[in-house]
Amino acid sequence: MFSFEELDDKTRFWMLVEFRTEKMSGNPYYSSRLTPEGIEAFFQEMEKALQTGDEETLINALVHPGYWKQVETYYRGGRANQRRINPVEAAKQLSCTEFNTWYVRGFARRLIEEGETQCQVHRAAPAWQPRAECLSHEGMIYEVRLIYDGHRARYWPPPGNTGAFSIPVGPNCHHTIRRVR
Repeated sequence: MFSFEELDDKTRFWMLVEFRTEKMSGNPYYSSRLTPEGIEAFFQEMEKALQTGDEETLINALVHPGYWKQVETYYRGGRANQRRINPVEAAKQLSCTEFNTWYVRGFARRLIEEGETQCQVHRAAPAWQPRAECLSHEGMIYEVRLIYDGHRARYWPPPGNTGAFSIPVGPNCHHTIRRVR
């Protein structure tokens, strides 16, 4: 379970504002692993989790096998391969990453609205195998606007800018932000 230090009504308000803005943009993010039924459920359940839940409630809402495609194509060494999608693991990965993404976006917006200019990156949950690009940001202090503007820049809309700066840096990143201590 992630530790979101300021997951309160004020932060939730901004999380919802930002989520709804992206949703209304006509090009909101959703996982390509989801079925059409899963995409619809994702948006409904994400909104509920942002209002009163967390990544755990979102995981529980999205584990339904009908929400997930059975297989996905991935590329390794220039070759297309297929693998089965485990609905439990897929729901966990999507829910943790997405709830954290909206926490970072909403909390950054809150900090901006409060006149704060800096924030600190920290690990909100233990990582099974932390990646180097995540570790390089741990404890670092950044301009809040940089965090806010980096929202999904690495992967959405496709193809994204793989060299862009964003927190979380990608799927399974357990870093989030907090006020500078």
